[in-house]
This record gives sequence, C-alpha cells and structure tokens, in this order.
Amino acid sequence: MRSLHLLTALALGTTGVIAAMPPAGADPSLGLPPLSRADRYVMAPSSRTVRPAGVAEAYATNGDYVTADSAASETTGHDLQADPSSSTAKVDGVMVRQAGPDTAGASFGYRLRVPRGHDVRLRVEEAGSATAHYEVLVGGQVVHEREPDPAQAGTWSGLAGLVHYDVTVPARLVGPSGEIRVTFRNAAEPGPGARVHAVWTLGDGGAPAAPYGGTVQDPGGALRGGTTTLRAATYGRPYVIYDFGEEVAGQVRLRLTGVSGTPRIGLAFSESTEYLTTASDYSQDPTGLATETHYLTARNGELTDPVIRGGFRYLMLFLADPGEVRLSGLRLSFTADPANPALDRYKGAFLSSDDTLNRLWYSGAYTVQLATIDPKTGRPYPGQAGPVRNDAVVGDGPSVISDGAKRDRMIWGGDNAISDPVSYLTTGQSRPAADSVAFMAKGQAASGQIPGLYLTDKFGYNLGWGEYAEWWVHNYWTHYLYTGDRAFLDQWYDAMKKDVAWLESKTGGDGLVDMAGAGGTWGYGNEGKGTYTSSLYVYVLGMAARAAEAEGEPDLAKTYRDHAARTASAVNASLWDAAAGAYKVGPADGTHPQDGNAMAVVSGVATGDRATSVLRFFDTRLAGPYGDVTVDKAGTVPRYVSPFVGYQALLAHTAQGDTAGAMSLLDRTWAHMLGKSDPGTLWENVSTTGDPQLGAYTSLSHGWAAGPTEFLTEQVLGVTPASGGFAAFSVLPHPSAGVRWAEGRVPTPHGAITAAWKRSGGTFTLRVEAPNGTTATAGVPVAKEVRVGGTAVWRDGRALRAGVVLRDGYVQVPGLTGTSTVTAQG
Repeated sequence: MRSLHLLTALALGTTGVIAAMPPAGADPSLGLPPLSRADRYVMAPSSRTVRPAGVAEAYATNGDYVTADSAASETTGHDLQADPSSSTAKVDGVMVRQAGPDTAGASFGYRLRVPRGHDVRLRVEEAGSATAHYEVLVGGQVVHEREPDPAQAGTWSGLAGLVHYDVTVPARLVGPSGEIRVTFRNAAEPGPGARVHAVWTLGDGGAPAAPYGGTVQDPGGALRGGTTTLRAATYGRPYVIYDFGEEVAGQVRLRLTGVSGTPRIGLAFSESTEYLTTASDYSQDPTGLATETHYLTARNGELTDPVIRGGFRYLMLFLADPGEVRLSGLRLSFTADPANPALDRYKGAFLSSDDTLNRLWYSGAYTVQLATIDPKTGRPYPGQAGPVRNDAVVGDGPSVISDGAKRDRMIWGGDNAISDPVSYLTTGQSRPAADSVAFMAKGQAASGQIPGLYLTDKFGYNLGWGEYAEWWVHNYWTHYLYTGDRAFLDQWYDAMKKDVAWLESKTGGDGLVDMAGAGGTWGYGNEGKGTYTSSLYVYVLGMAARAAEAEGEPDLAKTYRDHAARTASAVNASLWDAAAGAYKVGPADGTHPQDGNAMAVVSGVATGDRATSVLRFFDTRLAGPYGDVTVDKAGTVPRYVSPFVGYQALLAHTAQGDTAGAMSLLDRTWAHMLGKSDPGTLWENVSTTGDPQLGAYTSLSHGWAAGPTEFLTEQVLGVTPASGGFAAFSVLPHPSAGVRWAEGRVPTPHGAITAAWKRSGGTFTLRVEAPNGTTATAGVPVAKEVRVGGTAVWRDGRALRAGVVLRDGYVQVPGLTGTSTVTAQG
C-alpha cells in the first residue's frame, strides 16, 4: 500500500494523517454551494468534553419500585401474590419474576403505592421476546396487552435483551389509599409469558410516605450549570434519562454535593430506546454475565466513572439505594479516535443535492471514528462475572480500528476492509489502519495464514477466520493505494506472499478454495468450496499481482493472475445454477447467497449475461424493504440483512452500470438507520423487520456498515486512486436520477483532490482539481460532444484528442493536471 519512500513522510508524517489542502469551495461556474456547507453534517464533537443534548425522560415522583432482584422488595414491600407456577429466574442477565412459561392464565402481581389524584404511569422492564403474550391488569381491569413482537427476535444465544414499556393507569383506578394491585397474566398462548424484572409507578405530583418512593428535582439542572436532586426511599428508584443526541463513547464525569446516606449511583447505557433499561444493552460476550450497568458510590466531590462505555446514546442515571444526592456538571470525556487532534476537522468532505446521502456519508465517517480506539481499551474476552470492563489489550500503537464502538472492540480483518478506506477518505487518519493491518501480520502463522482476529492479550491471535486472511491482502494493498507508503508495502510484502501461498494451498485440483477446517466467514461457518471465498480469492489475487508488480516481480504477478483465472473458471464451471440465474453457496448447499453472487460480479468471475442475471436475482429473490437479505432461503448462510455484504452488492450494481439499483439498495439498507431515536450511526446487522438482528447484543455503530461513505466518494462522486498515494487517479461519477449534483474533497499525500459535477438539462459538467504531482483521468457519460475547457475532445462518437476513449459508458480523458472542466452535451 505504498509507493515511494519519499511519500511515506508526506503521507504519514509523525501523526499518520493524510495531507489535505485547505478546504476549497465549489467552482463558481457550476453554481454549487461551498463545501463548507457540509460541516453541518459532521457528527464528531469539537471537544473531548461532551455534554448531553437534553433530558429524554424524568418524572418528578417515583411513587414506588419493585424488582425481582430482591425477595424483600417482592414480598415484604409489595405483597407478592403468585400462582404456584410462578418463580424467579435469571434471564437475559437479570433476575425476573416469571408467570409459568407456556402456562396459559398463570399470573403474579404486586401491591404498589402511587401518587393519588393523578394518572399514573407504569414503567415495566421485562426480558424481551418475540413471542411473549400476556396482559397487565390494575384492580382487575386490563390496562395493557403485551403482544408478540417480531422486532425482538434476537438470535444471539436466543436472547433479545432487557426491554421496557410504559402503561398509563387512569386516576379513576387509583383508590383513596394511594395503592394499586398490578397483575401480570399470561394469555392463552403465552410463549415464555410474563417475565418481569422491575416495575415503577411514576407521576408528576404527590408522593407516598417512606419507605416508598422517591423524587427528582430539576432533571436538566445538571446540564445547565445548576443541580439535579435525587431522593430515594427503600422502595424507590428515581432516575433521569439523558440523551446525547447521537452515539458517543467515553467516561462519565459529574460533581456531587449534599450526599446523605450511602447510596450508589447507577449508570445504565443504551444505543437506542429499545434496550434502554437499568441493565444496559449488551457489550460483553457471553451476554448476561458481566454487570453492564456501572455503579459509583456517592460521595461529595468530582466522580469519574473508571470504565469506558464504548458506544451509547442514552444514559439512564438513577439512585440505586436510599439517600439523597445533588449532582451537577454532568459530562462525558470522549475517548474514541484517541490520536486525532481535531475530531471534527475532516480532511475529506462530501456534499450533494440529496440530504440523506449527505447524512449517510458523515454517519459512516463517525461510525468508523467511534470504532477507532486506544488498543489498551478493548473488550475482555470472554467476559467475566462482575462489573463490565474495557481494559483488554487488542493491538499496539496509539490507536487501531476495531469492529465497533460498543463491541467487540477488537481488530477484525474483514471489518477493516470497509473501515480502513473510510478513515482515509474522511478524517484522513491513516495510522490507525496501518497499525491494524501490521498488527494482524505480526501474528502470521507458520503456515503463512494471517489471522483475522486477535482475541485480546489473554488468548492472542485466532486462526478461525480463513476468509479474513483473504481480506488482509485487500487491506494491505488498499493502504498503499491511499497513502503511497512504500515503506509499509516493502515491510509486509513477504508476509503477503506467504499469506497468498497459504490461500493457494487451500485451493484444490478443481480450482476452488476449500476453506473447510479453516474457520468461519463474516457471519457463518464456511462452506468448504464456496462461491464467496473462491470469488474473494480471485478479487484479492488481482491486488496481490499489483503489489508484486510494484515490488518488481512481474513473473509472480503473472502467476497470481493465472491462479485467479483458473479459480474464476472453476466457480463458473461448478457453482453456477442456471435455473436460479445465480451462484450457489457451494457444492453442498444449493441455496443462493448475496455474498458469493456479489463478490462474483465485483471480482469479474461473473461477466456478461451471468452478471446481469445476478443483479436480476438480487431484485427478484433477495430484495426487501430493509435491504437485500443474505440468502434466498435458510441454509449454511443465515437469513437477514448484512450491511457488510450489502456494500459488496452496491459495488456489483455499479460495476454493471446499474446505478439505479445501487441507489435503491443504499436507501433501503442504510437510510432507516438515521432515525431520530436511533444513534445516527450505522448498524452491524438488520432483521427482515428492520430491527437490530441480534437484539440488545447488536452493535449499532459498526465499522463494517460504513460502506456508504466509501461508495459516495468513489462511485457517486467518482474519485478513486489508480496508483499509490493517488499519484494517478480517476474521476468517473455515477449520477442517478435523484441526484442533481455532488461535490467533495479527497485527502491524499499530495494535498486534496476536489471534484464536483452537475447535471442541468442536457448538459453534464465535471470539475476536477488535481493537486501538484498527480494526474487525473476524468470521465463523463457518453454524449454527442465532450469538451475540456473550451476545446472539443469528442464528437459524434469520435475522439478528437489522443488518448480519449469510450470505456464502460464514459468518455474518458486522461492526463489532466491542475484544474479541469469537462462538459458533456447532447
């Protein structure tokens, strides 16, 4: 991934930043807004001190609180009445009271104190479930029906996670005694039935006498220079939910005064409102073992949470024990992207006529920033019982790019195939990617395989991900293309050759890559001779060949290309299913996957009619409202929406000139992740109902989902490197019907490339600014006449300048330097 030794200093310097020219405005002749307008989409904070955007929820009166965690709370405090089938059990990592799973009509209930004369809200925390069905009764009247919820069909160990819902109890059901009887009763087909962790009674006035209840005064005071006061009796748990407005990461800090008693302050975290409970959403594996909520013993003075919370948007701060505290100065020390001195001063930029596309570009950029961590703050594996931690060593150097902010906080080679380019294109930080690629190479096995995962300092390198040995070649070569760092290319070239030799050793006489026994892929156990891993091998052999040429070994480059041609032929001969019009998972699994078919097109295994057929298969067999699913029917590959694989499908569409299909997939897969109650970052995976596929375990800020950022720069804007460090580059925009114009800035070792294009009537205009020392090839959609400046270079299907060619639907003009305007008309 590097070119000349001289470029190493230019590309990385001492900070690992790809250089960029000062931000440039759009060319006035195109009439576009200045690129500085894109700054409003930047999600990164301007400072490492971040304060919540506001209060999402708080109630003045916490009338009462009961939890299955405490027998005294259930019985002495709240007069538990339960059927014989009722019991307590640990589910989703917390203790719940359950009403006889699969037992129709089973029930349990509590007597709860409430403020009199007011409507009351019940806040119920339960173990999530896709099939639970029960009723909530107050005074014998049904006030809520908890129906089955497909959105909670979490697949990670069968756990959806702890969730909550609210129920309004009208004042007429509250007796003069200020008490209500709340009962949970299973329906006729209850599934797991009622499994309740805790219940609050909440209101805005009045308060029962101790030992019940609690109060919250001025919940926003802690954010405005004032104070927030929390008071709790024995059976009270007052809380405030703070919304940071978007995903953040770091350590919570606050000041306490007026502490009475010895209460603990609970800090519960969640990336979305769906899993916002006192238990926090999952960040450790195995789930439900570690205590995900952080507890601080209250004392007067400054308090700092010693544990980094890797990714969250919502903070539920509550008083866990009787007492009183006054808190102020609530803030977060932001810990992501630790070696970046200017978090929100991006070297790259993107702006277009489509607001959603702009938001997606910056959402992907921020997603990767959050995944960029101090390698001493990884997630311990496996998690241990007790307080959660983020103090495992997962790499070396000042920062590395992990898979996600919340979890796993480890380097995964496949994830980095998308995250690394996003880092180069946005913040311009190249050192985190370099350190990640190098760290994995340092673990190369004697066989030559480069591991795809490092399981923290306790377990070391893991060779169970054979596919990621392929992606490492991609990451190695991509780093050189974007940075021109020849020293890095040289340093790890022998490691690349050994890695490719290992991959070749997994290739049988039939030409297919046999990963049986070499571990899993991105989301499933390997099919022995799969379309995906074989096509991916073809793809990275092309990169290995270019590296060999850069290192002066043309014979080796030819060998790599010959191997690629052999394996491509084998995939077409053995794995194409003419009846389906798509490639099979592998010889032993006749289902048809998104990953293998997308990679077959991207790698050039599928060409002509087969490539066209694959895109038709995507549209007719895999397309859904929340993206294309991973496979047409369940088999080796699980069936859901994978943004990681979806990015390869985006490239497959554009490789075949199907920009409309790519933009449809982009919108369906990623746009809904930008919703108001979600973190605003891009998710690890999506269920067919549009929800987090792995329940509370799902990472809602996951670098392998950040493909839209790279896609928008490289395909929609059209800027891609052609040689190390962008010394030569191309600008081939892919305009779509819904986008009138686009512009952007791409950081390179030579300075920033700026590009902009606009459609107006029958005219398409492209403006390119190539920094000193670089050469551009600019392309515009084929037209009757193409001009560079005022000079015609193409007319009526004929080139008027040497080197101008019609290729892949573009009139391409090579050898451009400085500032050039290319116009297509007719």
